[in-house]
Amino acid sequence: MGKENAKRERGILLILINILVMVIVAILLILVTFRWMRTYTLHGQYITVPDVTGMYEAEAANALAVSGLKYEVTDYRFEKSMVEGGVIEQKPKAGEGVKQGRKVYLTVNSGKEPMKAIPDLADNSSLRAAESQLLAAGFKLSETEYIDGDMDWVYEIKYKGEKIDAGKEVPEGSLLTIVAGNGNPVENIEAADSTTIIDAGFFE
Repeated sequence: MGKENAKRERGILLILINILVMVIVAILLILVTFRWMRTYTLHGQYITVPDVTGMYEAEAANALAVSGLKYEVTDYRFEKSMVEGGVIEQKPKAGEGVKQGRKVYLTVNSGKEPMKAIPDLADNSSLRAAESQLLAAGFKLSETEYIDGDMDWVYEIKYKGEKIDAGKEVPEGSLLTIVAGNGNPVENIEAADSTTIIDAGFFE
C-alpha cells in the first residue's frame, strides 16, 4: 500500500514538473518571439522624413536614400514657379516620423505647360453661355469688349489683344476677351455703296 502511494506521488510530481517545464518553455518562446519582432520591425525607432521639395528628382532620391528611405514618383504636374524636374510635393511630409525603408511618394514638375483649345463660340453663342463655357474650361476673362451688333451676341474671342480662331490651343488658364454686340444696328455699307449718284449734267 505504501509503495503504491509513493509511486502515485512520484507520478504526480513528474506530471507537475513536466507542466512547469512546458510553462517555462512557453514563456521563453514568447519572450524570444517578442524580442525578435521588436528587432525586426525596429519597434519604437523612427526616421524623420527630410524635406526634398524643390530638389531635382535625383537629388531627392539621394537625400531619401541617405536617410534609409525609398521613393516613388506618383504624379507629374506643371508648376510655373519651379524648375522642370523639381519636386513639388512629398508624402509623407517633411518632419514626419516613419519606419526605415518606408517609401516617400513624390509629385514632380513636368515643365510642360498644359494647353487648352478655344471652344467654337464666335458667331455661335450668347455672351452668358460663352462666359460660362470659358470659365468652366479653366480660362480667365477680362472685361468684355462691345461692338455694333446684336445685343450680347459673341462675335470674336481675343487672346493677347488678337482675334483667335476656334480650335487654336493656348496655355490653360489664359486671359481671354469676349467681343460681343452692344445692340446697336450695324450699318449696311454694301447697300449704301450700291446707290449710284448721277450728276444732273449727265442728261444735258
